[in-house]
Amino acid sequence: MAIELPTSKIPAEVQDPKRLIIFSKPKRGKTTALANLDNCLIVDTENGSDYVTALKVKINSIQDINDLCKQLKAANYPYDFIALDTITMLEDVCKPLALKLYQATAAGANYTGDIINAPNGAGWGHLRTAVEMVIDKVESCTRNLILVCHCKDAAIDKSELTIKQIDLSGKLGRILAAKADAIGLLDRDEDSNTILSFDTSDKFTECGARPAHLKNAIIKLGEMKPDGQLEFHWERIYPSLLEK
Repeated sequence: MAIELPTSKIPAEVQDPKRLIIFSKPKRGKTTALANLDNCLIVDTENGSDYVTALKVKINSIQDINDLCKQLKAANYPYDFIALDTITMLEDVCKPLALKLYQATAAGANYTGDIINAPNGAGWGHLRTAVEMVIDKVESCTRNLILVCHCKDAAIDKSELTIKQIDLSGKLGRILAAKADAIGLLDRDEDSNTILSFDTSDKFTECGARPAHLKNAIIKLGEMKPDGQLEFHWERIYPSLLEK
């Protein structure tokens, strides 16, 4: 079929970020926030969901991932959201697959050690490929994928300034960031509200978003109520939730 050139601007077709990255320091409330997202399956890679009531499964191997995806397919993909919590630990889960990929090459045919220690740094590229393969496989089982990561917090020139980046090996953080529709830094404010920031004005933080409602936005995702309970507002991230 021939391509028709547009004669006017075409409106945005979606508002929800189909692939969202949330990163923060540990123990900032990422898993608690996800537990309060309706119909979100938390795929726990680091036993971080034991203290929350949620839709959750634990995975410790590539076989677990394969089995999970088979069950999701058999159940006709029942979850609106799947959160991989965390991608930082998923790297370790993917090491056997990365080693298998390396061993399929001429250079790695006889290698049996840790993929990270492969000669000439060859293992890193295969680890990135393995992680991307797993993420893509899980993403095919849901409409919206959330990648949960820890963040680095490194001092710059020994000053008080810090730079917060996704804590992943080598180029993997940049690759995943490039493929994400939105990247938000999660933290708590002085009133214990849960804040998800997509603000790009801070050059020391790796954030941003394609959806118009999230660009440079600082979202109060969880509001602390007078009774001491957090009330979460995921519709501020996913406007389609308001339609349900």
